Amino acid sequence: MSNEGEIRLPEDEGQEGPKGITQKARDWITDKWRSPNEQTPLLGGVPANRKKLVAAGASLATVLVLLGLCIGYWVTHHDTDNSIPRELTPTERDFLGLPSKENLRDYLKTYTSKTHLAGTPNDKLAADWTHAQFESFGLNSTIETYWPLLNYPVSHRLALISGPENLRYEAKLAEDPVEEDETSKDPEAIPTYHGFSKNGTAQGRVVYANYGRLEDFEFLKSQGIELNGTIALVRYGYIARGHKVHAAHRFGCVGALIYSDPEDDGPVAKDSLETPAASYPNGPWRSKSSVQRGSVINISLNSGDPLTPGYPATENATRIDPRDAAEIPKIPSLPLSWEDALPLLRATQGLGVRHEGWRGGLEDVDYSSGPSEGEVLLVNHVEYKITPIWNVLARIEGSEEERAIVLGNHRDAWAYGAADPSSGSASMMELARALGELLKRGWRPRRTIILASWDGEEFGLIGSTEWVEDHQAWLDKNAAAYINVDSAIKGPFFQAGASPSLNRLIYDVTSMVQDPLTGGSVYEAWSANHNLTDQKPPVSTLGSGSDFVGFLSHTGVASMNLQFAGYYGVYHSNYDSFHWMEKFGDPGFYYHETMVKVWGLLTLRLADSLILPIYPQDYTQELAKYIDSLPLSSSASFKIKHLKKALKKLKKTSRRFERRLNNLSKRLDGYKTLEEIPSILMSRLEKANKRLTYFERGFISEGIPGREWFKHTIYGPGLWTGYSSQEFPAIVDSLDSGNDHLIKHTIKVAAKSIKRAAEFLKMD
Repeated sequence: MSNEGEIRLPEDEGQEGPKGITQKARDWITDKWRSPNEQTPLLGGVPANRKKLVAAGASLATVLVLLGLCIGYWVTHHDTDNSIPRELTPTERDFLGLPSKENLRDYLKTYTSKTHLAGTPNDKLAADWTHAQFESFGLNSTIETYWPLLNYPVSHRLALISGPENLRYEAKLAEDPVEEDETSKDPEAIPTYHGFSKNGTAQGRVVYANYGRLEDFEFLKSQGIELNGTIALVRYGYIARGHKVHAAHRFGCVGALIYSDPEDDGPVAKDSLETPAASYPNGPWRSKSSVQRGSVINISLNSGDPLTPGYPATENATRIDPRDAAEIPKIPSLPLSWEDALPLLRATQGLGVRHEGWRGGLEDVDYSSGPSEGEVLLVNHVEYKITPIWNVLARIEGSEEERAIVLGNHRDAWAYGAADPSSGSASMMELARALGELLKRGWRPRRTIILASWDGEEFGLIGSTEWVEDHQAWLDKNAAAYINVDSAIKGPFFQAGASPSLNRLIYDVTSMVQDPLTGGSVYEAWSANHNLTDQKPPVSTLGSGSDFVGFLSHTGVASMNLQFAGYYGVYHSNYDSFHWMEKFGDPGFYYHETMVKVWGLLTLRLADSLILPIYPQDYTQELAKYIDSLPLSSSASFKIKHLKKALKKLKKTSRRFERRLNNLSKRLDGYKTLEEIPSILMSRLEKANKRLTYFERGFISEGIPGREWFKHTIYGPGLWTGYSSQEFPAIVDSLDSGNDHLIKHTIKVAAKSIKRAAEFLKMD
């Protein structure tokens, strides 16, 4: 039974925080979060002319208001000394008064009015509109085009064609229209399919394999379940969907079906959360016909266009044979709703083995593995073609020629994409407008700011990756930081992932922006969400899954990823719509406005601060934890001596560097204008900012063995997880391989990179 409209204060008066109200919600969200000549490239020179506080879903709004009062009361009666904000500059104060909820609503309405799948005519219309808006704000804008391999749906079918007559069925493979949601009735809706899925047909008995992880298939194999020639039925969750298809193929399956179980992002077991435990449109959760589209390319092996690995997919680029692209699946697959998965689970009922931990939220089935008696026919006809995609960029020239801050959000969507990605697209648009207004008032940034509306992210981070590969030399020299906002708004809970050297900046900025639900700062609400009073809220590490990957993992640009998370059950479906956002995601667009303020202040700090707000010493604390967490046997622990020695050097160097940086900052505080600063101090300032810019580059190596595109020695996607970050990925891969020579080699490479980062703090 839903606890809709009911709020209980903590029974234990000594308990810190409103734990009795929101802990299960926080735990669920945290667990689930584990984007004039338009063809003139902006980096080739600058022309002279240069995406719950109002009435909508009344019961949910009431809950959130009461929740806000409870949390707000707690926040205002507890001291927090986790972050000491610096004073806002006049420009920053001006900026905070500019974002408009009304503008944000209008932008989101525009972006979500039509489907805009990458490479389609509607996608080009969205690109042209974005370009025109940037120009109207007074920003120099251009469109840069790339030509990757993409696939589009032609026809599909799924049917249980043999076995007991009462179990045979024909899957619907479509999402039901919702009367109150106009876009859900669009005849031009994108059919349900997988990006980069194999074109073809498969037939075989169905086997249920839980989440499709290696350990799930290994369990089935250990129990004597025949997998060869079967079609795997797996549910979404834990690992990237492409890894599920690749694992199925590895264990002999000839096809894969990935469905959304109601226990995961549907309404089952959601009664304890402060939201209606109901499917859309009565609640925010996934409904029985809702289908999660998505790409099944293996995002741990490569990034971007699979036919141009490591170089840009220009129109006339040399391309490899698609059969040689290991990241493209070798078996066909389809995404399913739980409505279409249920008959398959009925077909495996009582057959094979049962694992209690594999039970989902569907009633009247026991989640037996099978295989089924009857066979399933899977038809996935897709068309592959080289097609243009369009990155839209805007540039605000800074007074320092050799430093730049890049901001990114992807524009393409599997359907209408209200949360993913258009909440971020609308936020970027309003941020661009606000920066344009500052320009009109006479402001000019110290460092160049580039705003990027990426295309092709949903297929495999394609637009951003191709741009990074195309502008590698410029990024190596100039890029100081990258700020990514993908699905900006899915609810009211702030989350961040970042290079550790940027954590302090995130804490600083979030302490200066008001949280609309609690009335305190975003930082205070963020801390309260984790029941923290004596330590800082967690900033996660960056793995894969959005457009920061090319910047951090391939190039070594310090990066961050921001969002407000929430009760989001419409991911990659037709129901991720403007109506869902206005009713459940962000009624009133208060959190959209808050995101613009956070994103904008981060940008201004990075662009305008005399000394870049990057803190290398914070990296050393995290590195020590990662080294201690390496899964080494006691007999092999001696092998990490190289890492510990390198870390000792970095600790010493970073302490000395930050001490000198503090002294430089104090000396600079005595001057009101740049013109007053003596040349010797300006020289020291330039060297300091160069060292801060290059620090993250120190961790770039020749690449992870077997997946060399990922060059960062500290962070990368897990080989068999994808989205989640793996610390020391090359070392962990080598440990899994058991190759002693490779283990020693990867440890030495990582140690060398740590030393190199230390040396970059001393470079001229």
